[in-house]
Amino acid sequence: TGANLLNQQRDDIERRLTLPQVIDEALAANLDLAAAERSVSAGRFSVQEAKSALLPQIAISTGVRTIDDDRAALSGGTAPENAWTGTISGSQQLYTEGGWAGYSIEKSRQRGRELNRDTVKLDIIYNAATAYLNVLRRKTIEQLQKDNMQLTQSNLERAQIRLSTGVAGPDELYRWQTKFASDRQIVLQAESATISAMQALNRILNRPLLEEFIAQETDLSDPLLISGNKLFYQLIHNPLYFKKFNSFALKAGLEASPELKTLDAAIAAQDRLIVKSRREYWVPTLSIEGSAEQYFADGGAGQRNEDVTGLDDTDWQVGVFARFPLYEGGRKGATLDRNQEELIRLKTERRAAMEQISQRILLSLNNTRASYPSINLSRDAVDAARSNLKLVSDSYVQGIKSIIDLLDAQNQALSAELDAANAAYNFLIDFMG
Repeated sequence: TGANLLNQQRDDIERRLTLPQVIDEALAANLDLAAAERSVSAGRFSVQEAKSALLPQIAISTGVRTIDDDRAALSGGTAPENAWTGTISGSQQLYTEGGWAGYSIEKSRQRGRELNRDTVKLDIIYNAATAYLNVLRRKTIEQLQKDNMQLTQSNLERAQIRLSTGVAGPDELYRWQTKFASDRQIVLQAESATISAMQALNRILNRPLLEEFIAQETDLSDPLLISGNKLFYQLIHNPLYFKKFNSFALKAGLEASPELKTLDAAIAAQDRLIVKSRREYWVPTLSIEGSAEQYFADGGAGQRNEDVTGLDDTDWQVGVFARFPLYEGGRKGATLDRNQEELIRLKTERRAAMEQISQRILLSLNNTRASYPSINLSRDAVDAARSNLKLVSDSYVQGIKSIIDLLDAQNQALSAELDAANAAYNFLIDFMG
């Protein structure tokens, strides 16, 4: 940890990542998004299943049966004692409220699945970008901690010189040795944090967690240049424009929110359930049904003999039917009440989600409003802290300043450097939000 490494640029790692590459790769490979896509694909078949109840239904069957001989003898050939028959039957719903409601509801649910996939996609874009920026942040912090550790090592060497010349006592040397050991621990923790950030990004990209890569450094002199958004640059520099933009962003964000549209799809499905529950009180189910039965073989009493009974080997029937349940133990009323309560719950959830999304939009804008100016302010603080550290270091060597003064100046400089490094990444993450 205390070594000055030469040629730190890794030429043995071919994998290079930029922010646009990370987002594209996440959308192509992320497992959470792949699962959401599968849910949408499965939902298409659910819609087809619901639609199938409205289409013609055809069935065939065959079987051998035996009945008692006296009943067969009295049937006049309509029911032979022994018979092998084949049957084909068909039906078509002319109107079924349950079938049409199920089809409409499933289409609304499919719309909800598609919108949920869009929500996952937006989350993946944000999470991938944030993870990439956190890798850059951790690398920067790690380097700053290493630089600080090396500065402590230099001050330790100065303390040894001061001790040898009698300017300082051994307590000062021990103090720098303690700080150097502490700084080395902090460097190790920073290295581990960088590795963890890289593994978190690999997980989002569905890559082996231990696979190494180089995150391309970006010139963050003005992070807005990354987005190339000149309009936003103007908005953020003009308080009046930015205030008006807040209102616009709130309205546009709510209109575009897939979370709210998902709840809208659920509400539409619930509305259709309530219509179905109400129509069950007075709308019957209408259908046309028919069947044909073929006698392949018969025997025993009551055999079919066309010359005797006038019956051939084929029987068929067709008819139109209307069915209406009169009483089901209070099911209709309970179902209607339950569906109405579910609708109220969904509408309440939508209002709560709207409040949360509105607050989230404004929070991101408010954070951006503060984090962008912080970049230049933190850099001013760095310049001042560096100048102060140089001044105190020179005075320390000359014996004018004490170790406490130098430690305070060094810690202040490190804090300013960390704040400046975090400021740019904080803004970019706020901007992604």
